[in-house]
Amino acid sequence: MSAKTRLSPEEKLRIFTESLKDSVKISEICRREEIWPREYYRIKEKALSGALDALKNSRRKKDAEKERLKKETERLRNVITSQAQSYHEEGKQNPPFLHEFL
Repeated sequence: MSAKTRLSPEEKLRIFTESLKDSVKISEICRREEIWPREYYRIKEKALSGALDALKNSRRKKDAEKERLKKETERLRNVITSQAQSYHEEGKQNPPFLHEFL
């Protein structure tokens, strides 16, 4: 069996997803793709590990983005409130858009 020098990530994913089919034997895939079974099991391990990491991290990224947006909203609200107070202290009438924040 001549081993391929290097598989692209797309090829590795294709090999792994094909192996999930019930009717396909791992030995058939390895023979057809000219890879050693050991290489197939490395591909499988990385694919499962990567999928698990992606599922775990997707929630954290969303939460971090949500927190960032909350902080930015609070910062902007404080700026607007500060400007409204300055207008009030100077005796000026507040611009119409500031009324919803007061």
